Amino acid sequence: MRFTRELAAVVALLVLFGALVRSGAGRIVLPLVSLVVAAGLVVLLLKQPAYTRMAVGPRTRILESVPSDTEAECVECAAPATRIRHYVREWVVLGVPVVLLDEGRVPVCDDHRD
Repeated sequence: MRFTRELAAVVALLVLFGALVRSGAGRIVLPLVSLVVAAGLVVLLLKQPAYTRMAVGPRTRILESVPSDTEAECVECAAPATRIRHYVREWVVLGVPVVLLDEGRVPVCDDHRD
């Protein structure tokens, strides 16, 4: 469902772009849009990337934190959890996450951290 919405948005943008190219307003609007897109790319490339700059495709990040609730139990042994592992699976283009594919959290104890 998410893919169909994104595909519909891309098609709508291409139709709008085609209409602007054929109209007189395109002489003003298209250079401005090009400048905004270029500025957006510069901002993305200057930010600290979540992945290496050449990363393309699905990637997974794992972040650890201390549990805020004392009720969290380890998924392996049901002992009290000492860490929460947050995993994020994303589609990446040039080191920048573009689409979130999956996310979740896994409480673990010190014995099962590895």
